[in-house]
Amino acid sequence: MIIEKLKNQVINHSVLKTKWLVEKNKRLTKEDLILWLGQEYFVSKAFVNWFLLTAAMSSSVKSKIILVENVWEELGEGVVSQSHVEILRSFVQELGFNPDHFECFPETREYLNQMESLIKSDYFQALGALGPANEYLLKLEYSQVSQSYQNLKEKENLPEGKFFQVNLDADEGHSKRLFELISEEAMSPEQIEKVKQGNESALNARLIFYRGLEKRTKF
Repeated sequence: MIIEKLKNQVINHSVLKTKWLVEKNKRLTKEDLILWLGQEYFVSKAFVNWFLLTAAMSSSVKSKIILVENVWEELGEGVVSQSHVEILRSFVQELGFNPDHFECFPETREYLNQMESLIKSDYFQALGALGPANEYLLKLEYSQVSQSYQNLKEKENLPEGKFFQVNLDADEGHSKRLFELISEEAMSPEQIEKVKQGNESALNARLIFYRGLEKRTKF
């Protein structure tokens, strides 16, 4: 029951209906993609830290294993070139852009700051922020952008989107594990409420990320 409620929180939240996602789902340009990837680059670097912070707050060995296992996979299981952030960098280079030139927008920085504060505030809120509001949300976001990229790739001579497939495959498995962890850990009404609060707060924070993209996009 709690898992379906969390999923519905994500699906019905306005973050999936932002102008940027809606409009770029119709028509994505290479410049749009670089803009989005540039900010996702900073999110990807912070992502691992969020999981480690959450693992450090847990007293459960099983919880630590699941959270660190997700981190290990994000880090390419020990192969630097296969870590998600490096796959993103390689994709950007294949698109003809130097990822070292990326600049973190103030809105992206605010999103990252809010996420870190939220995760540090409470273990159960952190689970809500990481599971439904990140792993599950990203699966939905990335599937939209991935489809738009496939349409763009057919029109222009662009590289295969390995970046998207790697992330979509990971998000599927990671979100499943985190939902199972939430089901096992959040037992009391208070704990369940904190997970829901963490989910909602993280979704609201993600809106700030897209606000930054919209300010710098021509529609």
